[in-house]
This record gives sequence, structure tokens and C-alpha cells, in this order.
Amino acid sequence: MAGMLEVKEWVLISYADEGLPTTDHLQLRERKLVVDDGSIPEGHVVVRLLWLSIDPYLRSRMTGRSDGLYVSQFELNEVIESFGIGRIIFSKADSYQIGDIVINPFSPVSDYCVIPVHGLRKIQADAEISHLDYLNALGVPGFSAWVGMCIIGDPKPGDNVFITAAAGGVGVFAGQLAKIKGCRVVGSTGTDEKVQLLKVEFKYDDAFNYKKEPDLDAALSKCGLIAKA
Repeated sequence: MAGMLEVKEWVLISYADEGLPTTDHLQLRERKLVVDDGSIPEGHVVVRLLWLSIDPYLRSRMTGRSDGLYVSQFELNEVIESFGIGRIIFSKADSYQIGDIVINPFSPVSDYCVIPVHGLRKIQADAEISHLDYLNALGVPGFSAWVGMCIIGDPKPGDNVFITAAAGGVGVFAGQLAKIKGCRVVGSTGTDEKVQLLKVEFKYDDAFNYKKEPDLDAALSKCGLIAKA
């Protein structure tokens, strides 16, 4: 696919130290992208973005403060990035063909982008794994839950496991991994609706709304995680 593309991309124009980022911080920018053999470098491809993972850690990259983060702050006046999945529409790399579906851990938040292939990974067609699984269960949330639960925590069958932020992107996977291991799982979350979600949808053994439980020990005791004196 050669020609001229109209590209829309999200740029960070100022840091948001507190609160929700707004149009004072993020701006939609439009530009033109020439796609032909002369404009695209060797070893690069043009990717059309299909899906993007909006993960909580992205907010921490918009504050302007490092705060010991394992990732750097976004640069001002540059396109923000996240895990993304896209389809190759133009290729100048022998190992990648037009139509290939790829995942990019540093995908620009842009409908089209030019990317070096060394940062990409092909996603093979699989009847049991959808493309979106690579952004959740097989993406940052699922991997974070797996490391915490299976590598660091490593609970044994019959253990009690308590998970905070249990209805969040990582928490729902952590709870299910603990259930697979044969544990009794209790979670805390911030609304009654999420409490029901944990119990019904994600099969937590018990859950509570921490905003209604000022005494954490008492809440855990009611859930059977702390023995009553």
C-alpha cells in the first residue's frame, strides 16, 4: 500500500501532576505520512493500529516525576505510547509481510506509524487465543499477575490469599491464578457492584467494599482470613 496517509496521533503537551489528564495535557495532532520505497527506511514497516492497551501505569508516565518508576516519563510534544496490536500495510523488511498481525510494546497512540521491526513480534493465528488476549491475559496485566502470584507469592493449595484492587486489570487475573492453585481467595474493591463482580464473574470466595470497612482486620476476620481472638 503506497501513497499518502492522513495520520491522527495523541501528543503529550504538558505534564499532569495530579488529577485526570485533559485536553490541557493531551492533544490530538494530525499529519500526513508518505508511504513509498523512498520514504520508509530499510528494516521498517508501516503499521495500522487495531487495538491499544490502556494500562494504569501510563498515568504515572504523565506526571513529569520519575518517582523511582521502572519506565521513563513521556517526553513533552511527543506521541505517547503503549502496548498495541496492528496490521502491517507496507513493509521494507524481508521477514515481515503485508497483512502480518504484530504486537508492539511501544506502539505510538496513532492510527498509523512507521516502526523498526526489531521491536515487533508476530502474532500467529490460533483458534483458542484471540488477538485481544495478547493485551490482557497474555499482556501486561496478566504477566504482572502471573509474576506476583506464581513466581513471587507461589501459594499452595489450601492457602488463604487476599488481593487488594481485586477488580483491577491485574487483580482479576491474580485471583483466578490463585483459584487455579487451589487457594481460598478474598478480594477488596471500591464499589458494591465490583464486589458482586468478583464473587459471581471471577469466582472469588469472598470480597468486600473497603470504603465501607474502616477496620481492615475486622473485614478480613469476617471473611475468615484472621482468626477471631
